[in-house]
Amino acid sequence: MPRPQRASTLRNHILRDRLRPERAGVHALTLVLVVLALWMMASFVGQIMTGAQLEQRRAALIAENARIEATNRALLDQVEYAESPAYAEQIAREQLGLAAEGDTVVLPTFADRPDGKATPTPIALPAPTPQLNWRAWIQALTASDDAP
Repeated sequence: MPRPQRASTLRNHILRDRLRPERAGVHALTLVLVVLALWMMASFVGQIMTGAQLEQRRAALIAENARIEATNRALLDQVEYAESPAYAEQIAREQLGLAAEGDTVVLPTFADRPDGKATPTPIALPAPTPQLNWRAWIQALTASDDAP
């Protein structure tokens, strides 16, 4: 019976040798799957961040669109008023000085002006600037006998 034990031992060694290469393949496959899972998770997080940025941009564009629509409505109201007869009447009254039928026009009166020419008021001549002291001494010392 000693032989069956050896056969079973030999069989175990053969099985172990066969299992070891398979385990190396399992380890490589596990490593590939872990790397793939990490890569997919990083891509997913990037997609979530991009989606959040796009949502913020969308909200900003909606707010800008509402502001532009409000400005557009205000401009359309101004154009409608500018094309109305009320605006034409306002311009005729304010800028052209026209009056509508039935309006009372008040004209201002001015005091009469004298027909004579007004005499200009005389302008006082400026006082001569005083002579500097050192020039007066030079003139006094260099004066000729004829000079007063």
